[in-house]
Amino acid sequence: MEEVKKQKVVEIYPTKIGRRVLCFLSDIFLCLILSFIFFELVVFQISRPIINYDNLVNESETYQKNQYAILYSSNLLFFNDENKENQFMMSEALEDTNYNYLNFYTNDNSEELKKYDVFFNYFVNLKSGDKSENLNNLNELLIEYGPDFFDTEKTTINGTFALKSTYIEQFKANYIEGDEMSEEAKNNYDNFIKKVFLNLYSEMINDIETNDLKVNDVSKSYVELKNDIQAINGKINTNYIVCSYISFLISCLVLFLLVPLINHKRETASELILKFERINKKTMNYISRPMAINIFLLKMIDSALILFLIPSLRVGFSYIFSFPELYLPSLIALVIAIVNLFITGFTKLNTSLKEITTDTIVCDSKSLDYYYQQVETEKLNGK
Repeated sequence: MEEVKKQKVVEIYPTKIGRRVLCFLSDIFLCLILSFIFFELVVFQISRPIINYDNLVNESETYQKNQYAILYSSNLLFFNDENKENQFMMSEALEDTNYNYLNFYTNDNSEELKKYDVFFNYFVNLKSGDKSENLNNLNELLIEYGPDFFDTEKTTINGTFALKSTYIEQFKANYIEGDEMSEEAKNNYDNFIKKVFLNLYSEMINDIETNDLKVNDVSKSYVELKNDIQAINGKINTNYIVCSYISFLISCLVLFLLVPLINHKRETASELILKFERINKKTMNYISRPMAINIFLLKMIDSALILFLIPSLRVGFSYIFSFPELYLPSLIALVIAIVNLFITGFTKLNTSLKEITTDTIVCDSKSLDYYYQQVETEKLNGK
């Protein structure tokens, strides 16, 4: 009988999905860190003189201060602190304005304090039209936003609905030296700010931006200044967006193209650290240089998830959502990442879109090294 030769089988296992996710997160984290570095230290610094950034910022701040000046001159904003720089911080100015506003409403017959009725000053005195009609409209707004706070049966010296006596007694302690409001009064005071004062102030600013406001002390009107600020901010924001894309592209080129091209296994930095290797599924060889370029493009799409975060160190996290040119691509990348994860989890060889479109497979280095050892052994034995 002829002896039947047994064929030796060497199995190569694809990398587990958990490690694949870890590699994906590592890639985008490294890309984000590198993008931060390029953005802050290189790209943005180069762009500053090109767009005359510092002058633009100074112009914008000057126009904003002129807007404040219009509001202060019109008795629509008040500031009590001696630190004059803080008068251009809207949150602090609004806090002081509300303080003075309620000071009048707890002493609503005071001739001295009636100037602090900012909404009467604008909606009745400054707004065009019949004053009695304007007053009625203002009272309607007071009831709309503060039905629990205002008494429709009583009016102040200005003719606006008075604060209910309960709240007058609670808030008066805030204006007596050495006295302090009760916990209930503090809660009601905070509720008044949120529900009444801030909403009314927003209504007032919206009306100013629609109908405009001008004072003799400032050469431009409120709306003209707003348009100038928007034009300047548009240039600055465009620069942030362009710098973000350039920083992102450079980072991707370094991480996903340069690093793979200078090592024969075509691994990225994360794959080197986690000991992953990408091979051609048919030939079992490492991917070629042209294929590395394809992988680079696909990994760049994955990493677009971090695009919207790149300018955050410069502009602050809350402001980054003002750039749809950055966060929309990031949302698209997030959807692609979720689809990728789903596909990877439900395919036999844990293949993502990158492997499917490039006909490759990602393996652990240990498994692949064992395969090549067996291949070399067979070659030496003449098999």
